[in-house]
Amino acid sequence: MTDVTTTQSVKQTDNLVPGEFKALGPVPPYVGDEIIVMRCAETINEIFTDWTTRSKLGDNSYLPFDVNAPIELPRRSSMLKSYTLDPPITETGKIASKMMAREICDRRATPSVIICSPDFASVETAHLIKSYIGEHCGKIQIEPELSTLHKAAHVFFSPETFKTLGYGIDQKIPLAPVSDGVSLSDLVSRIKRAFYELTSKVENALLIVDPLSMMIISSLFHPIKIRTETSVELQRLRSLSSYPSVSNFTCFRSGGQNGAVSFNSNSLRIF
Repeated sequence: MTDVTTTQSVKQTDNLVPGEFKALGPVPPYVGDEIIVMRCAETINEIFTDWTTRSKLGDNSYLPFDVNAPIELPRRSSMLKSYTLDPPITETGKIASKMMAREICDRRATPSVIICSPDFASVETAHLIKSYIGEHCGKIQIEPELSTLHKAAHVFFSPETFKTLGYGIDQKIPLAPVSDGVSLSDLVSRIKRAFYELTSKVENALLIVDPLSMMIISSLFHPIKIRTETSVELQRLRSLSSYPSVSNFTCFRSGGQNGAVSFNSNSLRIF
């Protein structure tokens, strides 16, 4: 799509060249039309591959074995199976989430809505950011079509359960979930379509997604090739090594003909 008009934030950053180092010092505040896309905080299985064994995780047991392990875990059915497929974030990940929230506040970029994948790590990250910002932050909107973790979909917490845990989840009806067994090329197309659909009518939104989804959305703006001839899991491993905890980039909306919307982006930022 061809840009017709350019928003304030695009003009504000039109002199930035992707990939160049920027000067030290305070960054300019946002003007309200930005969309931030962020990877979720680090999960415990990224740091301790044997964490379920070391913590003696079971239906009635969990022992934090390291200061970076979560102090406690919400109870769910089949604890071992569920947390193996859908792990929590680490204590360091919680700190990083709050640091990200502080920067969002410093840049006056309070999200009108936080849109996140349904995996526990993404929702935890969203909840911590929302809790830090406070009442002025928009609600958390869980969108299954942003997820690449379909093998874990049957163990995800429901929005109702998140609400009982004190998470500020929007009760709107989400996009239809994607079933397991989807091909990588189809998955890439669905996530790209979901991104444009979800961001077409919102401003100053924050998207928090799993690492592979982050890589797929990033490929819309940066020269990143998704190798669709390979497996989902192989690309997931690639995304884990390419996108550290809470790495993020910002999209700048531009108007298009007949109400169409296109986006520009600044360089990927490793927080």
